[in-house]
Amino acid sequence: MEKFEKYFTITIFLCLGICIGVSTLIHWLMPWIFQVPDFAPPTFSSSLMLDLILTDTGALVAAIIIFYYSYHKHGLWRSLLFLTGSFIFTGLEEAMWILSGRFGLVYPTYFFTKGGLWFFEVPFYTCIGWYVIAYSCVFLAEKIFPNKGHFFHAGLGAILAVDFDLWTDPVMVNLNQASILPADGGMWVWLMKDTLTIFGIPFMNFFGWFLVIFLFAILWKGVSARESQWGKKKATILFYACIPLLLGICLVALGGVEMLIIKNFFKNVSILPIPFG
Repeated sequence: MEKFEKYFTITIFLCLGICIGVSTLIHWLMPWIFQVPDFAPPTFSSSLMLDLILTDTGALVAAIIIFYYSYHKHGLWRSLLFLTGSFIFTGLEEAMWILSGRFGLVYPTYFFTKGGLWFFEVPFYTCIGWYVIAYSCVFLAEKIFPNKGHFFHAGLGAILAVDFDLWTDPVMVNLNQASILPADGGMWVWLMKDTLTIFGIPFMNFFGWFLVIFLFAILWKGVSARESQWGKKKATILFYACIPLLLGICLVALGGVEMLIIKNFFKNVSILPIPFG
């Protein structure tokens, strides 16, 4: 392990650990700070804490498997950029969307009902899940079309991720309808009204999936390709410095499409409705 990689690994995981620890304490012990909704979390078992531990642990195990492969394919530095970058970028994007709606900066959006550890108002398993899905989909795009360029792989990977979410999101928000356990409830709750929906889920969710994974994959591939030119230290700084820019693009794009296009032309349109409650 190079000296820079060693310090980078320690620093980034220390920062993430502190942020997750503080966010988790605030969510559970000081919920008024983030105005956490007074919503009884659903359970899959008789023990809520056991359920939360298993959810986070399961996501972490999947991430470790993905990271192990990535490490042998891309090396430690590139693998850490993808893992921590996708965790931070997608976590902040979701938190930004949730809290902006909650505090009245934009229209009401959604909130999560289930989580053990938290990254701001986003469950740990969600941030880790973004990493697993994003890397897997971009990897598949590269395997299927090895001779294509970065933009093509990023675009196809994003489309594959959206296709995955088209079938999982309706189930996850309607577990009480789809599960064999009658006590189950949704893992998150959508608050968006009078909007375009697909399978009962706001279209903006799927648009957000595409946008986030496409932008992040472009950033990661672009910075990784310039390692020899910039050096790892400079490339790392530029990589994380670009994340706020991508967040701004997401905020403008998501809000603009919803308010200027959907609200004016596709209000209350339901594509492929499903009989979930």
